[in-house]
Amino acid sequence: MFLDLKPHERGVVALWGIGKGKIYGIGKVGIPSLASIDNILYVEGLKYNLLSISQFCDSGYIVS
Repeated sequence: MFLDLKPHERGVVALWGIGKGKIYGIGKVGIPSLASIDNILYVEGLKYNLLSISQFCDSGYIVS
């Protein structure tokens, strides 16, 4: 769930096997006052959450 979402109607994301998806927003996801990750893209119609391990590491989390 987005904690913060701002309109960002520029660009597309290549989606393996189904073409490209238009970016409609950029924001922050997480649990208020516990943990969050910034710069998450909202792609309308995408039915999956795609987070990379590198996003967690870049945000300072330890992944094991």
